[in-house]
Amino acid sequence: MRIVVIGGMAAGATAAQFSRKTDRKAEVTIIGKEPHPIYSKCGLPYSLSGRIPTFERLVEFDETWFRQFHIGLQLGTEVTSVDHSARTLTTCDLRGGREGTVQYDRLIIATGASPWMPPIEGAYSEPGVLKEGVHLIRTLGDGKRLSGNTWRDSRAVIVGGGLIGMEFAEALTIRGVHVGIVEMQSELLLASLDEDMARAARQIIDRSRTPVFTGHVARAVNGDQRAESVTIEEAATGKRTELPADIVLISTGTRGNTDLAVKAGCALGVTGQIKVNSRCETSVPGIWAAGDCTEYVDLVTGAPVAVGMGTVAARQGRTAGTNAAGGRSELPPGVLGTRVTEAFGMHLAGVGPTEAQLRKAGIEPVIGRFVGSTLPDYIPGGHEITVKVLAHPEGGRLLGAQIVGTSRVHQRINSFAVAILAGMTVEQFSKLETAYAPPIAPTLDVITLACDVALMKMRRR
Repeated sequence: MRIVVIGGMAAGATAAQFSRKTDRKAEVTIIGKEPHPIYSKCGLPYSLSGRIPTFERLVEFDETWFRQFHIGLQLGTEVTSVDHSARTLTTCDLRGGREGTVQYDRLIIATGASPWMPPIEGAYSEPGVLKEGVHLIRTLGDGKRLSGNTWRDSRAVIVGGGLIGMEFAEALTIRGVHVGIVEMQSELLLASLDEDMARAARQIIDRSRTPVFTGHVARAVNGDQRAESVTIEEAATGKRTELPADIVLISTGTRGNTDLAVKAGCALGVTGQIKVNSRCETSVPGIWAAGDCTEYVDLVTGAPVAVGMGTVAARQGRTAGTNAAGGRSELPPGVLGTRVTEAFGMHLAGVGPTEAQLRKAGIEPVIGRFVGSTLPDYIPGGHEITVKVLAHPEGGRLLGAQIVGTSRVHQRINSFAVAILAGMTVEQFSKLETAYAPPIAPTLDVITLACDVALMKMRRR
């Protein structure tokens, strides 16, 4: 049996590995556009900052590893068309332009996503070619190019104040670049946090004295040969401001690479991504899909959501690879969207939908919010931490949680992820017996106290 995986990053490489583990006799091949085998895209900001010494350190498994496990690699190769009736792919070697044909019995599409470029005047020097100094960053090559154009005391404008934008803003700041952040929404990080929690995060970020322009849209990149400044416009007033910029980094989200799936006849979902079921099967028998090019359902609301987390991509790859090789594997009934990041001394984490997403699904959540410390009050060195929980108004089932602080948020949000997956209520969670020792954690942890607040509100109702 010939199993071909299109795309070799988190979803694709994992799919290939689990196909090989499931069927030791299968012929498994990865076809990928990039010249590198699987590497951590999430590590790009940290290679840029120097925390990871080189970009090459991001490569998780080299070509030798794949050969050792009898997984074929065709790197630097683009799949240009799919003929599912004939079970063939047409390929093009990006280094030499030579075309080829690959046959398959089972196909896994893991083509990932590409950065979305908003309509910014002057961003391109010619159609399809970004002006010098303007960067979209998604690949290891993108990271290297940005690093080569970064020097101390240069000036950068980051367009987009989401998780990735904040991580790159911090990385450039560490490199000695003077950074400004432009975000069209009223606060930073609103895709991950509710507005009140985003304001708490902003208070921490503001200590870095990094200029932040919320409620602004980037309208133009100015400069003849290369970027010299960015014109931004305040959405509420239309007032325009020019920010000096040697570097313009666009971080405004991604769109799934679904062209090949469409050519193969796979149905897209309401998000525009490839629709898959719990076995990662597409609408076309014999074709599976995984990763950032797919959509699945939100565990809490049941609404279709675009997959954009490496953790989910890897789990989908495991499921797709196992099933394509004849095994049995299923995803959980939905994604939780468990997320975390650190930037400018601020740590944030979240799991489940935000308030806005719950209301869109017709749920008016009961909210519990508590501001506490990571240590008992009598121990020096504790850090303020804000926890917010969202519960169902009928019965109190936990629906979501968000945490903002300066340390120790990720394991707390993992506890909430377990509770939501298990269907726990705020009353049950408030009784959780958490670990306590004066130099490590308080007697009653903030995660249970936030649930106490939600529980009291429910009882008053």
